[in-house]
Amino acid sequence: MSAFQVLVSFVVIVFLTPAIEYAVVMPRAGRQALPFRWTLDILCSMVAYGGWLAATGSIPIALLMTCALMTVTVVASNIKFRVLGEPLLFSDVVVARSFLQHPKFYLFSIPLAGRIALLVLAIAAPFLLWAYSCAAVLPHLIGVGVLLLGGLSIWLYPAQKLAPTPDITRDAGTLGLPGSIIMYWRQWRRSVDLPRPAALQGKPAYDMVVIVQCESFADPARLGLPPDIPLPAMPGLKRAYDIASQWGPLCVSGFGAYTMRSEYGVIFGQEETDLGFRRYDPFLTAGRERDHAIGNRLGAIGYKSTFIHPHDLRFYNRATLMPTMGFSHMVNPGPHASTPDMPYFGDVALGQTIAGMMQAATAPSLFYAVTMENHGPWPDGPDGQSPLHHYLRHVHNSDRMLLDLIEDMSARNSRALLVFFGDHRPSIPGIVMPSDIRDVPYVAISFPLDDRAARQNPVPLTPAQLNHLIIRMSVQP
Repeated sequence: MSAFQVLVSFVVIVFLTPAIEYAVVMPRAGRQALPFRWTLDILCSMVAYGGWLAATGSIPIALLMTCALMTVTVVASNIKFRVLGEPLLFSDVVVARSFLQHPKFYLFSIPLAGRIALLVLAIAAPFLLWAYSCAAVLPHLIGVGVLLLGGLSIWLYPAQKLAPTPDITRDAGTLGLPGSIIMYWRQWRRSVDLPRPAALQGKPAYDMVVIVQCESFADPARLGLPPDIPLPAMPGLKRAYDIASQWGPLCVSGFGAYTMRSEYGVIFGQEETDLGFRRYDPFLTAGRERDHAIGNRLGAIGYKSTFIHPHDLRFYNRATLMPTMGFSHMVNPGPHASTPDMPYFGDVALGQTIAGMMQAATAPSLFYAVTMENHGPWPDGPDGQSPLHHYLRHVHNSDRMLLDLIEDMSARNSRALLVFFGDHRPSIPGIVMPSDIRDVPYVAISFPLDDRAARQNPVPLTPAQLNHLIIRMSVQP
């Protein structure tokens, strides 16, 4: 290793890669040039540089890939921030598996230049490793030393002091992007499991409880759309508001994604403020908190629980987790032949599936359904508003499903509870963008209908509070 190579390595690790992170990463609000932010960037660059040098033994390749890795990480975080309102998190690592399984969910948000760059990098990186790896032992040993030194130094940083509570907007500015990812991961690993809940006492209050978690469902009138956009009629939502025992805005934390946060809150009844660093993807540890799951809790008093989702049950590891949450029966409606007008299993058809299962039920039953029709990406077009028009058409179908379920359950001679809610608002670039206003509708309707029980004033709830409402209504002392 020549003196020139040492100098270039020093400049890249100490100045260039930290400068890339500091100058480019979003959000910019609250960004501070604190010494430990710059130091964390340096240490993360040392780990990357040492890893590449240990693997290749080539200093030029290690320098190139270290800069490329920081650039790709920052750009990916910025894309996510523009679309979803959050930078990259430690929990986003699990998205890599989902990306390979269903790339269309993610590729639409990456600009064409970014897709080309990823393709070039995917081809170039293995070629560079093969063509320019050095056989000399010393560079590899130096790389291992730099890797270990950087990693140990990061580990000595006091994560509890630097990130005592989750606040990613604050910590992305004070710790930097790589630093916040690592410190949050360390704090997540230290988090403790929830205590077991008290056992429910009583018997089923209903013959059936139907919970519908509707993908990207929101009231179009509350999305702040351009005034020239014709809004679809929402007779189902209007009818639900008129007859609901309780309704109002559901205050969710995610925007455009993070279905699992809303789903976890409704199934487990735990506030995100109580989850600490598990809040960003609570499904990663959900298996250790199964006693809180609504399927297990209501199952203890006699409900038979079924989970219904017309898509890949590997998402969020549902195929494994749901049975442990008390859903003894899992239904995957389909198959569905994808078309441009209906890329996923339709909500109206899903409502018919639920109605058939209610008809066949012979014991008190809990049905938890997750819809798919409103899931992006929505087809684009030359006018820039095609995704919005497609979304509005699909959300109108979701409203029709809600109305169909109301009519079906009204006609039955049985006691039933229908809970319908959106998991998050849609993210439609240039039209519906991330903001602090993220609420979606929820309704809880008790059958047979009793006009005296209808409440005309909205009651804001969190997903965890919706869980508490469902359990309170579903249990008869």
